[in-house]
Amino acid sequence: MSLSSIANAGIGAMGKLSGAQQDMLDKAPAEMKPFMEAQMKMQKEQELTQLITQMMKQMHEMAMSVIRNIGG
Repeated sequence: MSLSSIANAGIGAMGKLSGAQQDMLDKAPAEMKPFMEAQMKMQKEQELTQLITQMMKQMHEMAMSVIRNIGG
């Protein structure tokens, strides 16, 4: 699976809340629902950003390892 396909899958899933999150949102007072939903979506976005950052770091480290091994 490529980095772009993982990013696209994550972006597609960002708009959807998990069952537990949806239950919590349903039980929240009406005046808090928009804030809670925005907060949950922002948390998902941060998690996706962290995942992509870690993957890019790993790819960089692998590439640097190959370059070091070629250098002798």
